[in-house]
Amino acid sequence: MKILKSILNYIPLATFIIFVVTDGIFSLTSALIFVISTIGLLIGKEKTEMKN
Repeated sequence: MKILKSILNYIPLATFIIFVVTDGIFSLTSALIFVISTIGLLIGKEKTEMKN
């Protein structure tokens, strides 16, 4: 019973850590996708300007 109580005490901390880590990963991936798409758009613009 003592072990169960100590585990229950750590659940909020564990969920907080998991949330922060997953949130950080999602933020990184979305930032990377944004940067890659921006670079892609810039390259696409340069190619169309060269054709004209």
